[in-house]
Amino acid sequence: MIRKDYIERLIEQLAEAFAALMKARREQRAEDARQLIRDTALTVLGMEYGVLTMADAASTARLLGHPLRVVGLARLVAEEGALLQEQGDGARAALRWGLALELFLEARELGATLEGEDARVFASLRANVAPTLLSEHYQRLLAGGPPG
Repeated sequence: MIRKDYIERLIEQLAEAFAALMKARREQRAEDARQLIRDTALTVLGMEYGVLTMADAASTARLLGHPLRVVGLARLVAEEGALLQEQGDGARAALRWGLALELFLEARELGATLEGEDARVFASLRANVAPTLLSEHYQRLLAGGPPG
């Protein structure tokens, strides 16, 4: 029962955070959106955003532990990429999107089933991230081969 309550609360908190983040982006309040990303990482995922995005995706996924937490971070990183793109920093946006895609792949390896908006974001990243931005391990996962 505690686990179910935790998962339901996590889903609810992430949904609220993403709704607020989308609103800030629609209203072109980039700094507010950045702050929401940082706040969500700290309050919902329990760690500072900068710390979570410093390491490789596999290490970060192990640190977060639960696949829903990894999906939540993947979505936050994808949103940061969108903010960077909107501000004309395509190179940094592409790097963030690459990390977000790797995090989604790690979440799937942990057992996450991507549905709804999570699946849409994953599909968009998969279609738009250059495979060369990913390590060979993630390139193989995307191609359907063994993780190696």
